[in-house]
Amino acid sequence: MSDRSPHRGPALGLLAMVVVWTVARLTVGGWLELSEDEAYYWVWSERLAWGYYDHPPAIAALIRAGTTILGDTERGVRLVPIVLGSFAALLAAAPVSPERRERTVLALLTLPLFGLGGMLATPDMPLVFCWAVGLVAAMRKHWLAVGLAFGGAMLSKYTGLLMLPLLVLGQPSVLRTRGPWLAAVVGLLIYAPNALWNFNHDLVSWRFQLEHVSAAPDRLAFIGGQLALCGALGPVMLAWMAVGWRGSAEERLCWWSAVPLLLTALWAGGEANWAAPAYVGMAMGLGTRAGRWDRAIWGAIGINGLLVILIITHFVHPLADLPKDPRDRLTGGKTLGMAVEAHQVPAVYTSRYQEAALIHFYGGVPAHALPDLGRADQYDLWPVQLADEALFVRPWRGSAPVATDALGYTHGSAAIVQAAMHTTSETGARDAGRWQIYPLVQVAPDAGFE
Repeated sequence: MSDRSPHRGPALGLLAMVVVWTVARLTVGGWLELSEDEAYYWVWSERLAWGYYDHPPAIAALIRAGTTILGDTERGVRLVPIVLGSFAALLAAAPVSPERRERTVLALLTLPLFGLGGMLATPDMPLVFCWAVGLVAAMRKHWLAVGLAFGGAMLSKYTGLLMLPLLVLGQPSVLRTRGPWLAAVVGLLIYAPNALWNFNHDLVSWRFQLEHVSAAPDRLAFIGGQLALCGALGPVMLAWMAVGWRGSAEERLCWWSAVPLLLTALWAGGEANWAAPAYVGMAMGLGTRAGRWDRAIWGAIGINGLLVILIITHFVHPLADLPKDPRDRLTGGKTLGMAVEAHQVPAVYTSRYQEAALIHFYGGVPAHALPDLGRADQYDLWPVQLADEALFVRPWRGSAPVATDALGYTHGSAAIVQAAMHTTSETGARDAGRWQIYPLVQVAPDAGFE
């Protein structure tokens, strides 16, 4: 009998647990509206390319794959990112001794970063998956797989560029072998189409991200975000950061894949999710720890699991009336889209990409965010020919001037769309967003935007 047979039962149980968790998240993900950014990425998936203004192309391709299977639904948009998050958790357990694999998987899945944020279709999930593949492959010296993961990571998010250098720093002696050089060549070849896209588009995506990084850092907000995304496991992970660098060879590699990335994101002072891949290495590193660590890790897993379940329950059925409700990001798109669709006007313009994307997904109208009205975005790279009659949609601005007047349009009175969100308050609902919809008629024809 094989030596592995005693562990076959626990392995199947672990797999079953992850499958159940995945199905549960897909079920809930189908009940929740898309966030603005998810709808924006879905718009990209309708026009596949090797690059986009904000990110590399992986998230668009994955959404396209999911909607091909489940249709243009919330569940279809989120299908592949959710599944990749579950695979990343299983990969994190691969190098861990069998008796601690369940703990490692649960530590990752119950982190609010993954337990909640992992339900959304964002570039972080393919990046995290590729990071997990690369880390496990580097432990086993499978450098071709590392190269494939490196390329996939860079096609997911530009943070992926750090993956291979960090894996090499964790075991510098490998530079005397051909492995990491092979991984670098393979990864760069896979990434090359996005680089060519950037060169053909005035380096627009690279420049956007560099400007994002060079903006004034808000490090306190970043630290607060990490505490929220780690939940109860934060203190345990902080303790591991102090000792993991001197553990076994595999633990040191986990440390190098995680801590420098976290410190780099802290230095940049950017968004909390910039450090998402670091938590794969931390979970693996914690998986190597036993003894007095067991009770602390299991206790944190229990608290985080309860927290994630409570918040998911709150998304489906509100438990409290919160001033900054996390449901705000997932409410209003359907109301706005259906309201615009009811006007039965084929041309719709907006002041921001957020409304354009939500209207396109929920209203079935391919709206377009006009340039120079909000921050620069992917719509600026897609030319638009202005129609004779159209709608203009913007967030509530009262009687502020209507930007399309400068484009040769005259506008009628605004229709007001208000989205409501169910709460536990006496009124039972509160305002979740307001928009103005103006009918437009072109009186001075414009050639459009190029």
